[in-house]
Amino acid sequence: MKTQFIQRIIMQEKFRSILGSAVVAGIGGSLLYSYLHTSETGSFPTLSQFSGYLISTLTGAVTGIVIYFLNRILNHIISWQQNYAVRFLAGFVAYTVLSFGIFIGVGKLLTETQQASLLWKGFNANDDDLTWKLGILLLVASFIYAVVYSLLYSYKHYAVVQIGVLQQERKQLELQFEALKSQLSPHYLFNSLNTISSLIYNDQQTAEQFIRRLAQTYQYVLSTQNKRSVTLQEELEFVKSYFYLLRIRFQHLLNVEINIPNNLLLSSIPPLTIQLLVENAVKHNPATAEHPLYIYISAIDNTQLKIVNTKAENSKTHIPSTRIGLDNIRQRYRYFTSKPVQIKDETQYTVLLPVIHQHLNKAS
Repeated sequence: MKTQFIQRIIMQEKFRSILGSAVVAGIGGSLLYSYLHTSETGSFPTLSQFSGYLISTLTGAVTGIVIYFLNRILNHIISWQQNYAVRFLAGFVAYTVLSFGIFIGVGKLLTETQQASLLWKGFNANDDDLTWKLGILLLVASFIYAVVYSLLYSYKHYAVVQIGVLQQERKQLELQFEALKSQLSPHYLFNSLNTISSLIYNDQQTAEQFIRRLAQTYQYVLSTQNKRSVTLQEELEFVKSYFYLLRIRFQHLLNVEINIPNNLLLSSIPPLTIQLLVENAVKHNPATAEHPLYIYISAIDNTQLKIVNTKAENSKTHIPSTRIGLDNIRQRYRYFTSKPVQIKDETQYTVLLPVIHQHLNKAS
């Protein structure tokens, strides 16, 4: 149903474009007739010469429709974006030749069938002076049309590009919101409060530090909700606070090692990226005394971030089917680089993230 509705809208738009081309060109044809009639006879055509107006208007309308389809062919063959001057020149020449051929063809047909008087008395399509006048007028009209069409096409393309940019920004915010929801979920807050309640009676100093780190994680999550990217240094500081909260819960069963060169700390990364990978590792690999969970965060040749985690025995680590997690990360990375996020599920689980060197932490 939705596809049929879209197709109907497209067909209506095409019909309006064809009709508009026919009407404008038809008016142009009638104006052309008025000028040539006045120039050749010395008098302006009256309404009694209805046949001349009708023939010229219909000829112009047909020319407009043919040019509409010609433009579609030229747009497919020659790109405005890549060859603007070539496309403009090709259109201008094609409009001139095509319109001249159609109008001269109609004139010769009337002359050959002895119906030339339908335009005006004494009309002769073989008159060289009349042919030159018609050619010059169509040359000027074709140039004006080519300029107007190129401007309208450029404006339409600009509007489409702007709409595409807005759609991309909206999609990025939606992906960001999905990642944000996972950190503000009641389950996450419940686990944190449960940990605090158990610490506050046994180790008040650790409980105070836990609360401080919890506040830092929420501050980071809320401050980055409208940012497309943050620095890698900011993300790693957040991961350290997040790891502290996990370490209090899992003790020595969980270990995170970070080894990132200083020259990459100012590179960019979508917010919550590494944290989501750490969260997935913990979620899918239950840590035990016999098989503690190790997570290593490093870099490869300053081109990729490498996040590796050990796998629990008999675990089946996989890309989550939910809208957050690895799929979320992959989609957000597509807005920054064409390089893919790579995943290797072997004896260890490895995710390779392309390094984004330009920093784009703009609020959307």
